[in-house]
Amino acid sequence: MLDYAFFVTAFIAVLVIINPLSTVGLLLSLTRNAHPKERNTIVFRSSLVAFCVLVIFALSGFLIFQLYSITIEAFRIAGGVVLLVIGMQMLFPKHESAHGTTDYAGKQIYLVPLAIPMTSGPGAISTVVVLASQATGLVQEFSLWIAIFAACAVNYIVLRFSSAINRTIGHEGVAALVKIMGLLVCAVGVQFMINGLLVAFPILAGKPVV
Repeated sequence: MLDYAFFVTAFIAVLVIINPLSTVGLLLSLTRNAHPKERNTIVFRSSLVAFCVLVIFALSGFLIFQLYSITIEAFRIAGGVVLLVIGMQMLFPKHESAHGTTDYAGKQIYLVPLAIPMTSGPGAISTVVVLASQATGLVQEFSLWIAIFAACAVNYIVLRFSSAINRTIGHEGVAALVKIMGLLVCAVGVQFMINGLLVAFPILAGKPVV
């Protein structure tokens, strides 16, 4: 049984910050000499590792809070700042040299950089931890895990057909979609900060301080 409202919210938040379209170019660059079957294996492993990382952080979020004496509101605000910065970088990317691509040939590229940090980076980790802190029961926690799985599944599908996507909409089309995703990431980050500030400082919402 799922909490569908929480599931949809979590799914959209995680998928937007994972933003598989932003990984398409890097994947094609790193696997340009790879056989299609090898590329598909890399895509599957990177999505699986990302799913495991995000679920682990979703489960251990409260332990992290207790270990470092961090309030949920503080983490919401910090997570919002991280998402805002990432969203701004997506909207206004730094131009890199065409010869500046790192050669990952022969390395476990499904792990680094595809799974970490491209898919399950600081923004995604912050998002799932904040969402886990908002879950009010086992049903919502389960809904969050399913949302993470669904987002990673979409990530796998997009990367699995990365060559076709690149041929269909072209480099400029991918870049435009990445910017749209960046705007959504900024909006999610700002909302996280607003939620954290309203709880930490009730006076901002016009509520008397008890």
